[in-house]
Amino acid sequence: MQVVTCSAMILFKEDSMRQPVLFLALVLFASLGWASQPQPIIKKYIPSVYTVIKGDTLWDISKHFLANPWLWPRLWEANSYIKNPHLIYPGDKLHLVWVDGQPRLRVKKSVKLSPSIRIKRSPITTLQESLMLPYLAEHKLLTPSKLERLPRILGDSSNKGYMSPSDAVWVDSTLVQGEKWWVYRPDTEFSRTQETDEGEQKMRVLALKEIARVKVTESQDDISRVIIGQLREEIRQNDVLLPAPLPGAEMDLSFAPSPPPAGLEAKVLGHLEGHNYIATSQVVVIDRGHLDQLSAGNILQLYRSGAVVKGSKGDYRYKDRSGSLFSNQFQLSDVAIGELMVLRPYEHFSLAVVTRASEPFCSGVLALPPRTTL
Repeated sequence: MQVVTCSAMILFKEDSMRQPVLFLALVLFASLGWASQPQPIIKKYIPSVYTVIKGDTLWDISKHFLANPWLWPRLWEANSYIKNPHLIYPGDKLHLVWVDGQPRLRVKKSVKLSPSIRIKRSPITTLQESLMLPYLAEHKLLTPSKLERLPRILGDSSNKGYMSPSDAVWVDSTLVQGEKWWVYRPDTEFSRTQETDEGEQKMRVLALKEIARVKVTESQDDISRVIIGQLREEIRQNDVLLPAPLPGAEMDLSFAPSPPPAGLEAKVLGHLEGHNYIATSQVVVIDRGHLDQLSAGNILQLYRSGAVVKGSKGDYRYKDRSGSLFSNQFQLSDVAIGELMVLRPYEHFSLAVVTRASEPFCSGVLALPPRTTL
């Protein structure tokens, strides 16, 4: 299968900005069942001791030690320190050791706590909470059929051209007074074709763009009035409403890297915000979902198509000579350019975060189960 090539010279660097303090947890995963049992690859010339800093996550720490950080559970497994998931904090020192020929991390706590002290445990996170939470808590993709059933903005009684926070707007559904709802606007459409018993069927999904947050103040007949709390963009007629998502504390952020189904082949359909080029830490839509057995935490490697060489022996070139009509053609192997992690699978599509990209890329690249090395 060919991969769409995106040719562009763009300078970029990975986002190294740290997020607010995140507590980190060590998780014991004794058997992940990776295909062909790939092993962690330790980077060369790195110190064997790492001091945890403010904002670190398990992914950050494993990326410090490993060339393939998606195998971080292997780095922690068989660790005598871990009996149940524990937190590690800024200042703790992580020591790289070898057990039966395999790399492992040992933890030296910076402070020994009295048994009387209780620490509130934060959710186990793989990536930054601020990166994952919006895509786990909020609906970002909806099928056209589900979209049709949602409440819609009717308008403003005064026919105002622009509505500000504290203004009131009307909705075409009966909502419960006091409830909080978020206003979205259907934005980019993504699609895929799937073979069914009845032939080819086109699956479509729409990305939702958050516009505002509102609270229900009144209901009468079949309509309701809401007050605007926060406003990102001007609310328009026919914008849709969804219930406010659960608070972050109630969300499950503990999923860990895991292998996708063997033989699965996905394609990156595009950036959630419609950007032309995609890089590290950005969220994309891929054309496989939970009906394809994808689940949160699945890791896939990204590949762009290799170069095409044309010509005859002694006269190979990447482009045909002007006027040449009959030249041999060789498709060279695909090039690995990074990996992504599935954040939220829907029926036929998934949201995934690019955990590493060695170059900017555009829609059309392949996403495949990880191989032993990158």
